[in-house]
Amino acid sequence: MPEREKHLLHSAPTAAISKNIPLSEVNRHCIPADCWVAIDDKVYDLTEFIDRHPGGPTTVLNAAGKDATKMFHDIHKGVK
Repeated sequence: MPEREKHLLHSAPTAAISKNIPLSEVNRHCIPADCWVAIDDKVYDLTEFIDRHPGGPTTVLNAAGKDATKMFHDIHKGVK
């Protein structure tokens, strides 16, 4: 990754927007302009992060509107 882009990783979402949002609501946020995922029973709005994700926007969009816990932990081993 180019040095000029490394700082973008530090602006990744780190705080969940809620722990009490039902998955049925998360399911409604599944497009690039409105992208939420659930990980470990917490909901994250990744809309602003999609284009900065090191794996590319497709990786995030594959999880959009879903419980992405397994996918996240399969890829990001050791991240809590």
